[in-house]
Amino acid sequence: MKILKYLIKLALICFAIPVTAQENIAGFLKIADTTKSNTIKLQYLDSVVSKIDRDTYPDKFVEYSKEYIALAEEMKAYTELIDKSVQVFYYVNNIQNNKNEALSIINKAQEYEGQITDSSLIGSIYLKKGGAYYDVDFKKAKENYTKAISKFGIHDSVYIADSYLFRAQAESYQGEFLEAINDYKTAASYYEALGDYDYVIHAKSGIAVVYGMNKFYDKAQTIEDEVIAYAKKHNKGNAAVASLYNKASHYQELGDIKKQEETLLEAEKVNIEMNNNDLYCAIFIETSLTRMYVKENEYEKAYQHYERIASKKKDFENEVQLVNHYKKATVSILESQKKYTEAIALLQEVIIYTEEGKNYDDLVVLKQQLSGLYEKAGNTNASYNAYKEYNFLEDSLFNVQKTNALTYYQTLYETEKKEKQIVEKNAAITSLEKDNQAKKRLFGFSIAGISLLFVCVFLYRNRQHHKKSKEQQEDFSRRLLLSQEQERERISKDLHDGVGQSLLLIKNKVALNADENTKTMFNNAIEEVRSISRALHPFQLEKLGITKAIKNTVKDIDENTNIFITSDVDDISNILTQEQELHLYRIIQETLSNIVKHSGTEAAKVSVLKRPKSILVVIKDHGKGFDFAEKYNDFESLGLKTLRERTKFLKGTMKVDSEKGKGTTFSYVIPLV
Repeated sequence: MKILKYLIKLALICFAIPVTAQENIAGFLKIADTTKSNTIKLQYLDSVVSKIDRDTYPDKFVEYSKEYIALAEEMKAYTELIDKSVQVFYYVNNIQNNKNEALSIINKAQEYEGQITDSSLIGSIYLKKGGAYYDVDFKKAKENYTKAISKFGIHDSVYIADSYLFRAQAESYQGEFLEAINDYKTAASYYEALGDYDYVIHAKSGIAVVYGMNKFYDKAQTIEDEVIAYAKKHNKGNAAVASLYNKASHYQELGDIKKQEETLLEAEKVNIEMNNNDLYCAIFIETSLTRMYVKENEYEKAYQHYERIASKKKDFENEVQLVNHYKKATVSILESQKKYTEAIALLQEVIIYTEEGKNYDDLVVLKQQLSGLYEKAGNTNASYNAYKEYNFLEDSLFNVQKTNALTYYQTLYETEKKEKQIVEKNAAITSLEKDNQAKKRLFGFSIAGISLLFVCVFLYRNRQHHKKSKEQQEDFSRRLLLSQEQERERISKDLHDGVGQSLLLIKNKVALNADENTKTMFNNAIEEVRSISRALHPFQLEKLGITKAIKNTVKDIDENTNIFITSDVDDISNILTQEQELHLYRIIQETLSNIVKHSGTEAAKVSVLKRPKSILVVIKDHGKGFDFAEKYNDFESLGLKTLRERTKFLKGTMKVDSEKGKGTTFSYVIPLV
């Protein structure tokens, strides 16, 4: 009974979560529709867009995002406009498949590019625009990926890597194979530096695909061996299996059946050991082995692998791609059993699916197989017609591959030729300069060398002095902050344990005398001591954890001040040290304190967002704003300097966007080591 009650309670909780979320969204929309303040309306639309389940309600997400973008444009909030345009692009372009609308949204964002300075947003405009042209106009897609690379800043490495990767894909579709290979290599080096092993594999696999599609199998297999070793090293089983599968297909093209068999069996082993026998990988491998063994008349082995596919049929009966692979294997089994009519009918279904997918390499093999089946069935006319189709496709692919290979080698030759000419010209210029200016250079170098030596010594000493001073100053700031926290904790405990306890004793004595006025005064005094104690040292941080502590702080301000404050706080518990949590909590607490004291705002929002490699804290108000440089240089603005020192202690960055009359936004990025 206890278990049953627990399960019912759990079900009710799970049901309540989406209902509560929908009620929150409905409440946000009601406020957005009724408020007369565009600032508050924009804030609540932002909450709607942030809270809505995009995967379940993509159309609603797009609808509210467009409304947000239109309002942001009206308010000249260009950063917000571009940010939401970039976010909604994927859902319009890929989920709704409305490429014209997606391009229109991103073009509107591009109009205001000059109004912002955030390099990641500016670069993202062109990255998304390249995506809008992908599959439509690869030349324009490449142009926009190139612009994206130039617009991103030095801190946008992951986006730069994506731009190189997508540009390489566009180049390979245009036949610019040397450029594609170079871009794939560049993307791989960026991903390697970022520690993104999946995309390192993705980029390197792209190089192998370029070589393979142009029949450079030796180069393709060299890259694939690198990918396989890299994937195994980083425990990426799917990537290792995929590269082994592609390598086996190259051996098939070369007619090396023994190597094909060895590679497929290795792929099968890796899939079992590293992928827990992934269904997709298993069906692909077993299909290839079945077809290979039938072709080599090793029917017993073929039946063994076919049975493995058939045993999993219920698991993939709704997966069209896997069903098609099952049909391919079945065609080969029917052929081995001399059931040619059934095999032909099933193979024609496979061919239709392959034609729709425009997989011409596979189609050539299937047409050749169809011709052979017709011949075995005694239908020579149909066999001849199928053979003509096979021959035409094979010749077309050969011509394309031959042209691609010639283009590749011609580009490689032209590149090497230009490099050689540049080297020869530089050598000639260098020789002339040596003949005409040897003495002048020697004298000049001597003077420059002596001067440079003095300058270097001076700069080195000066730099060391500044470095030491800076380190001493930073060390002093850290010690001061730690000392302050320790002293706050000591005073807090003294107040709580000493003064607080004494007041309680006095209160009890007063209670005995039934003096209600004096009792009320003592209650107020006790509460004030407790409030001061909590402010000096956040005991809730230790008891509740940082996430709940932040939420409670926001709740206290919302309930005890005239400011309407909302929050969006991700769970960041147990990812920072205790000391780091304290500094982050103080940053949020002191920022909110500044807003309460100085902003004069009616509404504010706190966002604490957990990212893969950082924590982003954004605290925004709509108050009177201020001149940051003027305030920071003012000796009295100790609060801003303390915020900066605490952020430096966390090795993070602090950004303040404020303008008089237009509110203030505090942004903190705290890296996760």
